[in-house]
Amino acid sequence: MLGQECWESTWKYQGITGQNLPRNDVRNPSLVEKTDKDYSSGFGSAAMASFFTRETYNYDDRYYATYTFRYDGSSNFGPNNRWAGFHSVAASWRFSNEKFIKDFAGNWLSNGKLRVGWGQTGNANIGGYKWGVALAAMPSALGQSYRPSGLPNESIQWETQEQIDLGLDLGFFNNRLNLIIDWYRKESKDMLMMMQLPSYLGTQGNPSSALTAPYGNYGTMRNTGLEIELKATPVLTNDFSWDTDLQFSFNKNKLVALQGTTSAAIIGYGQWSDVVAVSSVGRPMYDFYGYEVEGVYRDFADILSSPVNTLYSQSVIKNDDGTYSHVTDPTKYNKSNTVWPGDLKFKDINNDGIIDEYDKTSIGSPLPKFTFGFTNTFNYKGFDLSIFINGSVGNKVMNYTSINLTSMTSTWNNQIQEKIADRAQLVPVDADKVYTDGTLWYNDITNVEVANAGTKTPRVAIGNSYNQNISTRYIEDGSYIRLKNVSLGYTFPKNIVSKLYLDNLRVYCNLQNVLTITGYDGYDPEIGASTTDANGYVFGLDNGRYPSPFTCTFGINLSF
Repeated sequence: MLGQECWESTWKYQGITGQNLPRNDVRNPSLVEKTDKDYSSGFGSAAMASFFTRETYNYDDRYYATYTFRYDGSSNFGPNNRWAGFHSVAASWRFSNEKFIKDFAGNWLSNGKLRVGWGQTGNANIGGYKWGVALAAMPSALGQSYRPSGLPNESIQWETQEQIDLGLDLGFFNNRLNLIIDWYRKESKDMLMMMQLPSYLGTQGNPSSALTAPYGNYGTMRNTGLEIELKATPVLTNDFSWDTDLQFSFNKNKLVALQGTTSAAIIGYGQWSDVVAVSSVGRPMYDFYGYEVEGVYRDFADILSSPVNTLYSQSVIKNDDGTYSHVTDPTKYNKSNTVWPGDLKFKDINNDGIIDEYDKTSIGSPLPKFTFGFTNTFNYKGFDLSIFINGSVGNKVMNYTSINLTSMTSTWNNQIQEKIADRAQLVPVDADKVYTDGTLWYNDITNVEVANAGTKTPRVAIGNSYNQNISTRYIEDGSYIRLKNVSLGYTFPKNIVSKLYLDNLRVYCNLQNVLTITGYDGYDPEIGASTTDANGYVFGLDNGRYPSPFTCTFGINLSF
């Protein structure tokens, strides 16, 4: 088979917006002041051409081979790298058709097949003219001016996804029982992404002047996995049948290389510039990034005996040799702006005796260890019942909404009762201590201790942002099992349907998202990609995602 295809698309737009209209139902932009008007326009085009071929071979329904080749060209790349070729080869052996297998297995083996394949596919999905740079308008003191909108990269080229697959298909007892096993390794090479550059290169800051970072081929990612599917028909009679399908998917993800170095990383952001995920070379993508919580500071002695917490600069001393020490004078401590009993105690990851930015680490992966699906279909005369259960095991979720709903940065913030029930409770060490200067016991750091020292929920601290640092405090187990779909239907007998001048009549009820069992405290553990990061570098972050709704549907299918 030989083939060729091509397509081209063009688009353009013009728009005008107006603000500060006299009323909501007045929608005429000409009625607003000139300073409240904004005009916009744009245009673009894209094109792609492809040539492809496929050759297949079949010998005696036992040996199969397939070869495919594509040669694709896309206008999304520059003139020098517009075209690329992609190959794939696959072969299989249906050993159940071999005479010696039939003689050995008899009738219990109805299907047996070994499969092996290697193939490449291309990805050009980055949008038009990312390799070049256009002009952008920029206001200045001298009037309207123009500047480059970004940094060009004429060397950008196709991303290649290369996969190896090994498979085994087994069917038993006239295919009443089927086992399908697939092992794969997929590498995405020359990954298309925007380069993350430091702010001094002009790619961050005011949108009116910030440059768009260059797109390019900056990484290699590998996925290795095993998929197992077991299908069976345990019961099959004239009136009743039961079909079941159980699937397991195991996958390991790894960022193999990035920008040709081992120290580079992909940064994922939460709200504004809040770093919540770091994808490092040698680690899975989308790892959550922050501090590891060991507990809370029990008392003043615990603070002095713990690593020096430089995140509270008011309670540390920087020595002449560059090292840090605790402030030992208790009168220098204040529960509003220094470390205090009941504050979170972060782990000293690099064992340098201080707590600082270098103690941030991977604090969990949103990628599951495995996922599963379980479908059962029952048929009894005219009735049919289908039940689908799915789940995920081992993935973590960052409960981003609890940052505000468990912190006390403002007295106006609502609080999640279940999460603050175990807050660090401050009590006096010596309740009978007398202060002649009117000092209250909870303002004396030497007379404050935590009653529930095993807690990992910090004290009440109005206006204190220290305990809001991204940490394991917000990481939860996102494993779940869900009754995803239940469908019950009834197909009327032909003798009744024919009297109604119909060919077929079926009524049904369908339920979706019936029940979810999970340890996650949010609305829904099935988060997916986050909307907080425009580049898609954050996964499994719950920033108030709308939960999957329970849906009940009734319907009728008619055939005339």
